[in-house]
Amino acid sequence: MNFLYDYFHNLLERIKYGKWQLLLLPILFSIIGIYIEISTLNGTAIPFENIAIKNALVPLTFFVIGFFISVSLWRRYIWRFSVGGSLLWNKDGFSFAFVLFALAVLLQISAIWVDAGWDRVYVSALGKYCTEAELKALGGYKNEIVMLKRQLTIAGVSFQVGEIVKVFFMIFVANLLTDMKARGRGQIKFGGKFFILPLLAILPVGVLAFCMPNYSMVMIFVLILFFMILIQEMDLKLRLPLLALVALPILAISFISELDEENPLVKKHGINRVWHYFHEGGIGNEQQNEALQAMADGGIIGKGLDKGTIKLRLFGARNDFAYSILGEELGMWLLLPITIAMFGFLFSCFWIAARLKINNRDAMLAQNIAWGIAIIFALNILFHIGVNLRLLPNTGQPLSFVSSGGANLTMNFFLMGMLVQISSFNKGEPA
Repeated sequence: MNFLYDYFHNLLERIKYGKWQLLLLPILFSIIGIYIEISTLNGTAIPFENIAIKNALVPLTFFVIGFFISVSLWRRYIWRFSVGGSLLWNKDGFSFAFVLFALAVLLQISAIWVDAGWDRVYVSALGKYCTEAELKALGGYKNEIVMLKRQLTIAGVSFQVGEIVKVFFMIFVANLLTDMKARGRGQIKFGGKFFILPLLAILPVGVLAFCMPNYSMVMIFVLILFFMILIQEMDLKLRLPLLALVALPILAISFISELDEENPLVKKHGINRVWHYFHEGGIGNEQQNEALQAMADGGIIGKGLDKGTIKLRLFGARNDFAYSILGEELGMWLLLPITIAMFGFLFSCFWIAARLKINNRDAMLAQNIAWGIAIIFALNILFHIGVNLRLLPNTGQPLSFVSSGGANLTMNFFLMGMLVQISSFNKGEPA
């Protein structure tokens, strides 16, 4: 009963003091995303009911779930037993964050090795859903088979497991960092657990994402982990080696760019995109060149709503190249304020995390989750815009709240539910 009283008492405080204005820009971005999805549908019939469920009802439901689950529940009140000072447990019992992490791993395993008899992917060229066995029998559908290993189809609904895994992974990392900081009295200390954390967090999800293969998602996992550790309070002797790790991807990219075109590595999925980014033509370049051309065609004033052509001819335009769709139709005079609004939204997310008053373990966990939320949104937005402007190799990252995709939009609002809840921790300030 004490738990129920505490929960509902805290819920009223979250409702009263939560900074609900954080939702204004995501809702605006989502409306833009709904327009992009409707305008890129094939055929004359527009399934308004499906769009309402996918773009409004389901995201709203997950926002409520993210808001209603108290931060304290991320680490306690699941199974009431303790196993000492382990990274996976705490004095209150088994970590709920670890439950989410285990679920994330299970989703990845299911997507890669699930029963091929019911896991299907939609093939637009055939106009139907196909199993992996059917695609292999037809031949020539390698991209669809890769997509099949990245998603699950349950009750006729397909979703990308990577978007869910990314969020659960972040919560798990936040929980581990909180435990480490609590034992170090607010500061990350050098020791064996400092090295165990990256392996414990990244190995399961990273190896499975590699098996999909989804190398860009592996990169996102690594960056989430890297920045969430880097942002913690720690000694300079720990921070300098972390900063030195930045040289590793730079060296790897330099090595790939210098490979000969006939090298077997260049043929590998993911690596080929990095190699072709530094060379004319090839995989991924044609998409980015089309995206740049679309924005150039839009110019200052744009072609006008629903008069763009990139969304009709470029594969994945409404997902990976939503920014270019807006640039072609709206022009720079409207795209620039939308971009400024996106960066303003990112600033608000980081501001919430930075302003939290750390006076107990739950507040420390809330801050780490807030940092993680801000980092996820920042990576999505920066990578998406960078790819569309051909500043980065083609990674296929969505534009938060704008790109079409049920799992992406749903998990974005789940994160917003948590962020609005976390913003109420500074309850001395009005919402």
